[in-house]
Amino acid sequence: MICVMRNAAFRQLISGPTERGEADRRRASRARNMTSVMDSDLPLMADGEKPSGSVSYRPDRRLVMRFLALGLALALFLAPRPALTGDGAIQITTHPADDRQAEWSPDGSQFAFSSSRSGNGDDIWLIPSSGGAATRLTFLSAWVRHPAWSPDGSQIAFTVEFGSDREIWVVPSTGGTPTQITHNLTEDRNPAWSPDGTQIAFTSWRSGNYDIWVMPAGGGIATQLTFDPAYDEGPDWSPDGKKIAFWSNRAGSGDVWVMPSGGGAATQITTHPATDWFPNWSPDGSQITFPSERSDADRDVWVIPASGGTPTQVTFDPREDSRPTWSPDGSLIAFHSGRSGNDDIWVIAAPDAPIALEDESWGSVKGRYYRQ
Repeated sequence: MICVMRNAAFRQLISGPTERGEADRRRASRARNMTSVMDSDLPLMADGEKPSGSVSYRPDRRLVMRFLALGLALALFLAPRPALTGDGAIQITTHPADDRQAEWSPDGSQFAFSSSRSGNGDDIWLIPSSGGAATRLTFLSAWVRHPAWSPDGSQIAFTVEFGSDREIWVVPSTGGTPTQITHNLTEDRNPAWSPDGTQIAFTSWRSGNYDIWVMPAGGGIATQLTFDPAYDEGPDWSPDGKKIAFWSNRAGSGDVWVMPSGGGAATQITTHPATDWFPNWSPDGSQITFPSERSDADRDVWVIPASGGTPTQVTFDPREDSRPTWSPDGSLIAFHSGRSGNDDIWVIAAPDAPIALEDESWGSVKGRYYRQ
């Protein structure tokens, strides 16, 4: 359960620069207008005054109406907000289109994500990590997915799907002309930058099977890292660059595995018969988050020690929560979820991680909320 210390940052996160905050302001405005209308043009009596020849007492209607308006305003303000859910997750995007695969910028100030909101396939969009107006980054009229920031924040790699061909492209994070960096007529997808920014690992079908490959960040000759006849997909580098986590069905079901970043024997991290996939390292390298169907065939976000052990369930919604990614400071996990009726970007506190809401992107105030 998320315990929340009452502070301005958390209130801004729930009702800040989003469609929800604007709705709250409109409701408060309506309540104030109602008070104004009720205050005007009423034949009122002074407080406590008794009409001549009468022993009855009529209270001041202006005072009564003010109390009623105040009660209505209070009820509107305290009405449940759909943006904060039972497991403590907070909604970031609220568009009727599907927003998926959020990736934190290296400084934590933005998300890059894939969205169908343009109405012409999917594109990569950017949004402040506290919510707000989104900016379209790509205009390729194709299915554009799997954004991945370069470590210095200057570029974003992504997958472009043209028919059966999927290739990896790169675009400046400030916008501009994208560049195709793979040229293979099968599937290259799910790019992940090495921590030093010199290489990109990715999933490819170029060997006749889904395997993990790595290439120079600017494109060039790719090197195959996995050779198992099972599927190996969704690579993610450890923060020190020495390991790559990925998911594979080589043990019979989808599980999280870790191997040396130069290739070699892989170690199985999760061992559940349900599917565990698309791992993501914590910034300190001690934990891995992943989506799993182990909770009643319902996909949720989980966390496990990077060396293996007992996993911890993080989200508990009956709708699918998928593609979790850790914030750069390790305090939050972003994911996409259908809990609002369509896929949107959400964030939740990482297990046992205090969250200091002191970065200016979350509001320049101090405060904490944390998981117990």
